[in-house]
Amino acid sequence: MVVTGLVGRATLPEAVGAPLGDCLYATLVALVVALVRPRTTPVVAAGVALAACAAIELSHLTGAPAPLIERFPLVRFVLGTTFGAPDLAWYALGAAVGGALLHLTVRATGRSPGQERLARGRRGRALVVLPLTFLVAAGGAVGWFMWTEANDLTAQVAVARSALDGSEGRVVDDRVRTTLAGTIDDARAVLAETPILARLPGDATRAREGLARAVAAVDRSRLEFALAAAGDARDELGPVVGRAEQVLAATEGLGAGESVRSALRAALESTRGEVAATAPERLDEAEVAEVERASASLAARRADLGRATTDLMTAQDAVTCPFPDQLWFPEAGTLDPADLAPIPWAPQHSVRADLIGGLEALNDAYRAHFGRDLPVNSGYRTYDEQVAVYNPADPNPLAAPPGCSNHGLGTAIDVSVGPEGFGSPRYVWLKANAEQFGWVHPDWAGPDGRLPEPWHWQSVETPVEY
Repeated sequence: MVVTGLVGRATLPEAVGAPLGDCLYATLVALVVALVRPRTTPVVAAGVALAACAAIELSHLTGAPAPLIERFPLVRFVLGTTFGAPDLAWYALGAAVGGALLHLTVRATGRSPGQERLARGRRGRALVVLPLTFLVAAGGAVGWFMWTEANDLTAQVAVARSALDGSEGRVVDDRVRTTLAGTIDDARAVLAETPILARLPGDATRAREGLARAVAAVDRSRLEFALAAAGDARDELGPVVGRAEQVLAATEGLGAGESVRSALRAALESTRGEVAATAPERLDEAEVAEVERASASLAARRADLGRATTDLMTAQDAVTCPFPDQLWFPEAGTLDPADLAPIPWAPQHSVRADLIGGLEALNDAYRAHFGRDLPVNSGYRTYDEQVAVYNPADPNPLAAPPGCSNHGLGTAIDVSVGPEGFGSPRYVWLKANAEQFGWVHPDWAGPDGRLPEPWHWQSVETPVEY
């Protein structure tokens, strides 16, 4: 009966376990009354049990039990801890059950348990030994129960610790990790408490269930984060795949080595396979570890494909562009017209649309100083226009091969600085002021550069390396 009450409180919902414990407590008191005073009738035993339980319950209204419970924690198993009016009803039910059991015993034997003990000494001794045996067995059962639930809690703490350590930087909302850390601390505090005196049956079970909920919350947040990361990796891979395909097509027949082209084709094929294997519909039912591996694999494919693309561009650059400061780009001279914008004061020329703002600011400053607009005489050049100014048989040193010119990227302009060249006031002013507006004169075009061109200016956005 003791075990049933303790286990019931530990394992059943509070709304069920608490009333069950109250009933069994009153039933036990009724049976003890009959055992202590053998001639007590079932009705009197039940009445005494109810009176005793009610007195104990009502005593909490005075606060008198509190100091005793604080000094002797085990006393709370007899006196309880707080007053609850509904408990009186459950005590009444338990006392009635005890009285009914005593009545059935009298009817079955013709005697009350006490009368039976007086009639037969051996049975009387048995009535003493059996309760003691029962109490020992009950204590052992409670001890085993508490040992088992403490072991289960210890194992759950290890699982929770692993979940906490493994989820750092991998959850959507870090508050779930904070909650889990606090729950782990609470669980360890429960394990550190002295059984029975401080830790009651069921405390470890409730702590374990709380840990399981906190771990589940972290796992859900981690899965959500991993799915988002995989989606981002897939989205980021799209432009890299498009770029690789563009470079592979643009270098066809231009002399780049077949080995480097084959390497890019292989990287493209591998990447497409990985993208198919990590499609969203395949990851929706996957475990978090699988989703995280997919995200990492997509990122690795992106890096590999980027390197293979750069290797082919570098190889093509070595074939096409004669000077180290020139870079080959497949889009040079083939930009989408939507990406270009005419220069407002020289609309026959254009540059990349996102560079117009800085160029206009430069022109405003130039006009304020010289009283006229910046004299632009060249901007973006199409591939065909670059072909027209570059002759491989008799190279014009002032024009780069098609694919190697910054003009083809829409990031360069040529301006008239006057016959004085590098010594003209226009060049000196531009050299001192243009950079603050995002335009510079490259070293290769300087007075001591590879190809002195005082008129060539380019945006700071012009790529200088792959």
